[in-house]
Order: sequence, then C-alpha cells, then structure tokens
Amino acid sequence: MSNIFLLPPNLNKKERFAAFWEYLLENIHDLGQEFVDFLMQRSGKHSSNFLKAVSYPSISDEIQPDLVLECQDFDIICDHRLESELSKHSLDAYFILAKFQKKPTYVVLISNSYCLIDPEILASETAQRYYLKPRDDLNSSMPYFCWQDVYAIVAQRQERIVHEFTEYMHFMDMQPWQHSTWGQLFLNPDVARNFSDQWSLAIDYLQGMGISSKRSGYSALEIVYPLPWLQLLYIHVSRSIQHNDLQAISPYLVATIWIKGDEINQIRAFHGISEQFTLPENDDVLIEIRASLADGLWMMKTGNRPKLAATYYTSLDRIVSSDREQMQQNLLAFTKAVFNHAKSI
Repeated sequence: MSNIFLLPPNLNKKERFAAFWEYLLENIHDLGQEFVDFLMQRSGKHSSNFLKAVSYPSISDEIQPDLVLECQDFDIICDHRLESELSKHSLDAYFILAKFQKKPTYVVLISNSYCLIDPEILASETAQRYYLKPRDDLNSSMPYFCWQDVYAIVAQRQERIVHEFTEYMHFMDMQPWQHSTWGQLFLNPDVARNFSDQWSLAIDYLQGMGISSKRSGYSALEIVYPLPWLQLLYIHVSRSIQHNDLQAISPYLVATIWIKGDEINQIRAFHGISEQFTLPENDDVLIEIRASLADGLWMMKTGNRPKLAATYYTSLDRIVSSDREQMQQNLLAFTKAVFNHAKSI
C-alpha cells in the first residue's frame, strides 16, 4: 500500500483513483471483503477471504492491471473503466495474464459507461474460465460490472474515510441515477439507443426548416449549419458539467454552440455570457448558459476551425419522462429554445 499523502502529482485520473481505492480497501478490510463477496456472488461463484488490494502490481512487463484483489483461494484482476467506452474492448490480454498466474485468477471489468465487448471474446473458452460477469437480474444485460453498483456498497458504510470516498466517487460520476425508465442511460446501450429514438420529433421539425440534423453516437443530436455562422449545434446528455456553480442531482441535457472560426464578431458576442431562462412551453425547465471556459483563448486564436463559444444546460430529470410523447415534446422544446436564443445573440 502506497503512502496516500505522497502520491506523485503527475498521476492521471485512472491511476489516482486506483491508488485511492486500494487505500480504502486496505484500511477498511470489511469493505474489501464485501467487495469481493459482491463480485463473486453476482458472478454465481463461491467467495473467499479477502487478504489485500494492490494497485498497479508488478505481475507483468507487458500489461499492468489497475488493481488486484488478493484472496485466500484466488486473485481478481480488476480493469477499471472511468470514461465513456464506445469502441470494442478486448480482454484477451488479461485472460492470458490470468492463465499464467500461480494462484487461480479471475478477471473483472468495472465500467462507468457502456462498453462494447466483442461477442467472440465473451464466448471464448478463456472467458468462460477466467472472466467474471453479472449473472443475476441487476444490470445483467451488461457483461461487466458498474461503478454505480459499487457506489451503493460504499455509500452505506458509516466510517468517515468511506464517507469522504463516497463524495469522491460522486465527483467521478459514479453515483447511480435514480430514474425508473432512464436510470441505465449511461450504462446500457439498449437504453441509450432508446433515448436516441426520442429525437425524432426534433429532427422532423428541423428538416421542415431545411436544417440538416442527425442522431450521433447513442444519445446525441448533431445539427449542422442551422445558421450560416453556426457550424454545429450539438445536443447530448452528460453525467456532469464543468462549471462548479451549476449543481443538480440528476445528469444534464447539454447543448454546445460551435461557431465558424472566422466569424469573430459572433464569437465575441458570446464572450462572458451568463444567463438563464425557462422554456416557453414549461416553466419548470430552467436553462442556464455559460460562455466557453476557454472563451478568452479564442480571442487570440485564428483559423477556420470551429470554436466552442457557449454551452446550455438543464437538468435531465426535467426532460425525460416515461411518457414518450411528452419526452419528445420536451426535447423539441429544448432544441428550439437553444436555437432561438443563440440566433438572438
């Protein structure tokens, strides 16, 4: 276990999290045992006594796991995923690593967003032997574990250090979103694709105005050149936002304004903007606008590359609904409101 107070300042987000997680499990041994029991029980396997956690262990020259949970009867190699994973993810290297360990070793993937894993990898003999994945009804449609489920385990404990780590996990966007219909939006590709279908009303409205738009990724809407100077209006969902003064329990619906790089006057018009307004169709939906965090830098840059001038936010809880028609109306209203406001600047 490293001295948590002497961590190098140049650690990246993933490395720092692994070190903090190891420190917590080492100091609260019961939590380490509970974590091992959680992984094994949900995988349909027998658990074992938890011994210790080691972040970035030196067990291979070619690949270094984020964390290894050492237990009496086996070890567990943990691969941490903290950012959005939209590409295929290979676990083959970890399976090979597990195969050549002296003690029986499993591999587990814990993600903060949906991962696309090649079905052939999951069906392989090595995966059947070494890979731990949920086999119960809790998020069982995803062949990996979710940080929000780990968050639930950590958050129920009373120790001060655990309480502070829970706040850290919240900062890392690991808290669950408590919504009966859309709560798995950031974890389950099927739910995300379902959300993407709700843009149909907004797309029809924009097409009626002769404006090109299309679904992007799993849950975003990409509107290209709705105005001669506005190169891209990109609307998407986000777990969190960069502006600390904007706080919400739920995630956000976010719209970003990307202006043509040579449209200096339009870029200047958004400089320093900080406003808020409600949707004409629904006073409960408050939209806040902030200038780009780098808007001062854009004043010094030249070239035709699009510049992020401003961002619009609202609580996603105010937009989503189990009533699909109402939700599509809300998405349309948000799209219209952002477009009209940007056009008026």
